[in-house]
Amino acid sequence: MSEAVVVVKPPAALPVSVSDFIGFCGFSVYTDTTLAAQQQAQMSGLIAAATNDCERWCRSAFLTRTLFARLDCFPGHSPLYERNGFAAILLSEPPFQAIEYFRYVDTTGCVQDLPLDVSYGTAYQPQMYGYQLERGAGSVPASLVPPWARPWPPVRLVPGCVMVQYRAGYGGPATVSIGSGSTKLSAPGFTFFQADAPLLTGDTGLPVRIPGAGEAGADLVTTVASVDTDGNATLADTAATAVDSVQAWIGKEIPGPILLAIKFQAQFYYEQPAIVDQPLPRVVTALLSSYRNLVS
Repeated sequence: MSEAVVVVKPPAALPVSVSDFIGFCGFSVYTDTTLAAQQQAQMSGLIAAATNDCERWCRSAFLTRTLFARLDCFPGHSPLYERNGFAAILLSEPPFQAIEYFRYVDTTGCVQDLPLDVSYGTAYQPQMYGYQLERGAGSVPASLVPPWARPWPPVRLVPGCVMVQYRAGYGGPATVSIGSGSTKLSAPGFTFFQADAPLLTGDTGLPVRIPGAGEAGADLVTTVASVDTDGNATLADTAATAVDSVQAWIGKEIPGPILLAIKFQAQFYYEQPAIVDQPLPRVVTALLSSYRNLVS
């Protein structure tokens, strides 16, 4: 079922740095401060435009963002489901990360939270309504369906009565600190740790890479082992070296072909007049083809 989806918290950075793009193209960096600032702004704009085009073509999210989907009702019966259950809600812009909340307006006009059912029909669930999550994979969107042998709940027929807020993207940067011998990750102000987009209990196992926090200053490559109710993460491995305010990466790495496609597309923009309107170059679509969402 289609839904209106908006970005409520955009990515925290660009997937390709300006310095990386300049090195890829073989450009010279201006030494004049004013010209260097202009070059930085121009290249950032080209990378942002190229990223948007590549994401639209793939119908996917590359860097972590928070999305909000609003539907006017739960999906009804589908020919694919009429004998086995109720139609699913597909969450656009894979890869999916986590549900932050799933709510609906009940027939009395009150907003209710739907709980996640992880039994998948193997155990009795006392609550009448809830949802099951199929996380999808890579370019395949996640889907939400009612628990086994249960319907979607009745709703008050008002616009936007079904609401889902979720995170999508391969991963994203974070400015973090961690002490030597510690597993407690501090990342003040990072999207995952803020009240409107906390690190969720379901994010256990999320990959984390912290430059300089490993043995002899190597990268600490680990995962999230647990998350408390305030969204603070404990890592599976101990930091060997203390680091303060370094840029870490939380989540999966963006695949190399996607990053290369963004660079080629940004270079294409740089070399073409602004008034030229052309489809993505063949090299870009070839690099992105394995990561294209063909479902929704």
